[in-house]
Amino acid sequence: MFRLSDRQGKLFDAYGLMTPQKKAACEKSWAGPFHVHALPVLLGAEPEFAELYAERMGRPNCPVALLAGLHILKEMHNMTDMEALGALEFDMRWWYAFGLEPDDANLCQKTLHNFREAVTRHRKGQVIFRKTTDALISALGISVTRQRLDSTHILSNFAVLNRLGLFCETMRVFLHELKKADNGLYERIGGGILKRYSDDSRYSDARKEEGRRRLAVAARDLYRLVELFKGNAAVEKLNEYSLMKRLLSEQCEISSKPEPPAEGDDDGGEPPVPVKLKKPVDVKSVSLQTPHDEDVTYSGHKGKGYEVQIAESCVESNPVELITEAQVTPSSGSDSAALLPVIELLEKSGHKPEEIVADTGYSGAENASEAAGHGVNLCAPAPARGKPLPGVIYPVPANKCPENRKEAGDWLKRREAQPEFGKQYAPRAGIEGTNSELKRTHGFGKLRVRGGERVKLAVYFKVTACNVKRALNYWRLQHLKSIQAAEGAFANV
Repeated sequence: MFRLSDRQGKLFDAYGLMTPQKKAACEKSWAGPFHVHALPVLLGAEPEFAELYAERMGRPNCPVALLAGLHILKEMHNMTDMEALGALEFDMRWWYAFGLEPDDANLCQKTLHNFREAVTRHRKGQVIFRKTTDALISALGISVTRQRLDSTHILSNFAVLNRLGLFCETMRVFLHELKKADNGLYERIGGGILKRYSDDSRYSDARKEEGRRRLAVAARDLYRLVELFKGNAAVEKLNEYSLMKRLLSEQCEISSKPEPPAEGDDDGGEPPVPVKLKKPVDVKSVSLQTPHDEDVTYSGHKGKGYEVQIAESCVESNPVELITEAQVTPSSGSDSAALLPVIELLEKSGHKPEEIVADTGYSGAENASEAAGHGVNLCAPAPARGKPLPGVIYPVPANKCPENRKEAGDWLKRREAQPEFGKQYAPRAGIEGTNSELKRTHGFGKLRVRGGERVKLAVYFKVTACNVKRALNYWRLQHLKSIQAAEGAFANV
């Protein structure tokens, strides 16, 4: 049953039980500005989460502000669930941040897990990011008229596999699940395949010269397993069986006649099957990359995983810069295709910039004209075919990019040719520091989750945590300056 948090202060909360020295220490740490500035934002956002709970049935929910705030602090400090729960139970700063009595400062890990599952199911991760970020932008007076955009590559919680490893692991996962579901069917498969792909097998651990030969064996074994259980309704319901079928269709070709194993192949005693491997260049980048995360895709220059498009304010007068948008995209996609969706999301949130600074991957006449259609100038180097010629003097372009595609391409070229372009484009480099900060400080490079929706939620929590951390650091420094100013004034009396 959904219940809003009680905003009535408690008589014996952490603040009331602290000594003056500990109160002052908490106020000077991140906990002070979190309690004053961030907690009210989370409390105000609670009604957005009412649909996660039954209207009248069940016991009252754990406060949403506490659960969302705990996840933000968890990602701010790059902790595991158990580390964050330990900090909540034993760290006085966490008590102070949430205004809790010490006896109330405890949760079980299952509560966190259930909250994440409900937030993922109802797609509320973006709400947490949007509500928090909007409030921070307003409270800090952040200007979003100029923003920078870049992508960064991330991995979910999976091992990067080569082609042989992908075949072996996909079959191993299927056999593992089949054994749990129906041990009788598992035993009917036969010793050869079980020996090569069971949980105890190391068939994928092959030397380079053996790998190609084993790969052909694995392709034939994959075909045999798919055919063996075709028409078995119980087995076909298993997601692991569907993954084998997907792998077979993406990586192999069904030939017109069965092909027997070569002399010395490990499946020499098995009957021939009509299957052969596709050439690597014929396998699409959206094909299955791991049986543990079906949403992972492949990029030739970045590898397997996901991309995250990060937009960030970059106005010199801002007290801090904040991430204004984060969008998870397939690794197989191009940055060029991500520009317009990001602008549309920024427009929807009310934070559309007048100008967006990005690298050449987002450039081009089409993107510049489409951005102009939304009232946004694209500040980016022209693509290779549209570069300004050396030694040629180009006229100064208009302040606004034209919407006509051909004219927009010419506008990009002329703008890059101007002497001041280097200074105008220089702020883009700051987004590299943000990408590095997210990976070094918040564990952005390798997430602890798998699957597209869970990856999106983890990304939203991490970019929210980064924004909150930046705001808290600013407010904390302002608080310390006010204390120092007051002490200085007192000393002069």
